[in-house]
Amino acid sequence: MSDAGALRGGPSSPVELDNSRRFGLEYKWLVVIAVIFGIFTSVLDATIVNIAISKLQTVFGASLDRIQWVSTGYTLALTVSIPIFSYLADRFGIKRIYLISSGLFVIASALCGLAWSLESLVFARILQGLGGGALMPLATAQIYAEFPPAERGRAAATLGVPVLLAPALGPTIGGFIIEYADWRLIFYLNVPIGIVGVLVGMFILRERRSPIIRQLDVPGLILSTLGFASLVYGIAEAGAKGWASLTVTGFMGFGLLCIVLLVLVELGTPTPLLDLKLFGDWNFVFGNLLTWTLQIGLFGALFLLPIFLQSLRGLTPVQAALVLMPSALLTAVMLPIGGILVDRLGAKPVIIVGAISLALTSYALSKLTLQTSFLTLQFWLIGRTVALSFTLQPAQVVTLYNVPREALARATALLNLLRQVVVAFGTALLSTYVQNQTPIHYAHLAERVTLGSPTGLIIGRLAALYQGRGLDALHAQAAALRLIGLQVRLQATMLAFRDAFLLTAVIVTCGGLLALLLRPAQRRAGLAPKPEPMMME
Repeated sequence: MSDAGALRGGPSSPVELDNSRRFGLEYKWLVVIAVIFGIFTSVLDATIVNIAISKLQTVFGASLDRIQWVSTGYTLALTVSIPIFSYLADRFGIKRIYLISSGLFVIASALCGLAWSLESLVFARILQGLGGGALMPLATAQIYAEFPPAERGRAAATLGVPVLLAPALGPTIGGFIIEYADWRLIFYLNVPIGIVGVLVGMFILRERRSPIIRQLDVPGLILSTLGFASLVYGIAEAGAKGWASLTVTGFMGFGLLCIVLLVLVELGTPTPLLDLKLFGDWNFVFGNLLTWTLQIGLFGALFLLPIFLQSLRGLTPVQAALVLMPSALLTAVMLPIGGILVDRLGAKPVIIVGAISLALTSYALSKLTLQTSFLTLQFWLIGRTVALSFTLQPAQVVTLYNVPREALARATALLNLLRQVVVAFGTALLSTYVQNQTPIHYAHLAERVTLGSPTGLIIGRLAALYQGRGLDALHAQAAALRLIGLQVRLQATMLAFRDAFLLTAVIVTCGGLLALLLRPAQRRAGLAPKPEPMMME
């Protein structure tokens, strides 16, 4: 029996789903419409701002270390706020907390646009991160709560459209704004979309909360805040300072210590802030591991490709974004197809096919050269988009297979919290890997430059050319060596990028092997937490 068939007897079945209709649509699809605004703005904001960092540095006259807090402050606030929102949703109602966080995100976006100094912008970005921390997990929880398990493939596909589309559109939109308009528009863009999302949510969403009032796990809150904030900050700094930096090792070490203590505290607490007992379910464990490898494959390429196109191929930010746009737009077409296949065939075979395709396209990117045509690159990117449509969102479906309905807020919060850490780690890993591989390749290429080598002969011809233009022999030789040195460094950087893409292919291949370990959904709760009744207001 396929896992799609097994889902019909899953742990969520004891809870009655809302099958009412409004505006000709079932309530479950109205929930998707209501929350998709918040998902899109939160994911878009995480990528659109990165392209404006250089502009903001010029506007505020700040050093690179200081201006990076525009991104770092948002990421840290987003990370530390995720655990508390799952508790607040259980305590006060998922709709209420979701709308409050959406409203905070809108207000903070407006404050970012009104910023008069770097300090005011960083403060507003921290508020934005605090609001944005609830949007993705609570939106996911509301969608999954309304769809029966056998239809969650389509639900996840619909959810995945903004999740995958926004990171690809962010650089394009941000590039156009930076080049042709005021940088403040990057933040103001969230305001009308966010207001519409809040109003639609107020009108459409129905409140659901657990009748069991859980006490706030204060030790867990303190340890999770200190642990994940320190860990993510240390990882973020590794890209610029290296993994051996005292700052990086200090913050990461302290963060890991707090997380170890957090695990001990949470396992002994009757009402933990982070429900680590969810890891007692096989699919929750391997679904998370699979998601982590896919996240590195996704965001690794999103991080590396724009740099490759701008630094090595000489494109402007807008031109680079336009190269990436066709494959991004294809996401909106392919994700629903992937969702239908998951519901009909089960997630496991779809994920395995997608993981194999993603590994192959990632390997293809490791063959990029400075002369690779943009048509060839588009072909590889389109194949990668199809592969991601068959892997990333289906992996989330598998992870939440056996999570009962009333535990979805806690499960999605934990899932998104760990995903934030993995994305930060993957980006820093690939960034430092490119930095470390570049001098290695440069040294190997430089060793091959001898008087009798083809490059050595070119140096001689260039020196003769410069002498013909009036330089003496010494200065002509130095000019020729500088030019060849730049070309050698360019080629070394290209090889380092290829190594990084190859590393992503290896990581994604490991994800494909993990997919083989996934199991069909359980007919009963099994190791998953026992279902509790839900209150609907």
